Amino acid sequence: MADDPGIVLPVRFNPFKHHRNYILGVLDSAPAEAVISLLDPVCNNYIDIYTGTMTPEAIVDAVIHILKSKQVFELADFTRWVASKNGYRQIQLEDRSEWVLRKGDEAERYIHIHPSREGSFTIRFKGSTLKTIWLLKAICKDSEEIPSPEKVNLIRMQVGLSPVKRLERNKGILKCYASFFNNMSPNQI
Repeated sequence: MADDPGIVLPVRFNPFKHHRNYILGVLDSAPAEAVISLLDPVCNNYIDIYTGTMTPEAIVDAVIHILKSKQVFELADFTRWVASKNGYRQIQLEDRSEWVLRKGDEAERYIHIHPSREGSFTIRFKGSTLKTIWLLKAICKDSEEIPSPEKVNLIRMQVGLSPVKRLERNKGILKCYASFFNNMSPNQI
């Protein structure tokens, strides 16, 4: 996804992992098989997802603008800048969202960005939970019903995750499902 045409060099940003509106668009239009292939780079650790209104392209443009204004856009300058603060820096964009920048592993995409976990437009869930709800939504696109444990476990098996014993209101999968797809707070589930 970093090769998405809107993600210009030298930035590494995976909107399928970190941008809610982008993810919703993919889940709305892509067949389940395509979504399964997109889940490979999604780790099972915690993932921070931007929920604001800026597009992935606008985020990248804003980051580049800030780096150029600080004169740390070029590789050597950027490398020194992030190294001086334990290998990462945090910046705020015009919508007040917070972003973490670190040096990427690829020479041509040396600016790696993702939302800050403390950001006002950030939600944070385990990758395994996100994989579950994303595939559930891809398969049951228009369903409004709360997913059953049986349906959830069928989905989890498709992506190599262990089954869950039960689903609890305001926790885990149901909390993630509600806040991701319905913009509900956990106590509304």
